[in-house]
Amino acid sequence: MEMQLNVQRLKELRESKAWSQSHLAEIAGVSLRTIQRIEKSGFASPESIKSICASYDIQIADICLSEQPKVEATDTLLNIVRFKVKQRDKKATLISFLLAFVIAFVLTY
Repeated sequence: MEMQLNVQRLKELRESKAWSQSHLAEIAGVSLRTIQRIEKSGFASPESIKSICASYDIQIADICLSEQPKVEATDTLLNIVRFKVKQRDKKATLISFLLAFVIAFVLTY
């Protein structure tokens, strides 16, 4: 699964150290072609990203673009709930739903 990177930030980091693509490839332990492809497409494997981040001593979040799923206005209630569940801790959500179910059950009797 490839991740999308902030290409501009990646180039700025490399240029701030006055490194060529070839030098970055050598430091990161990846091929020159990989660096060229990443800087052109903006996509890289997690392994390549980890290597590049280690070369710059930065966190992955510093160069990755956040990829948050979007909910369309035409989505059903079920799809919206699924989206919300993905965004939260699933265990906490399950406990909340279970508690709400128990309360509703008790109130109906």
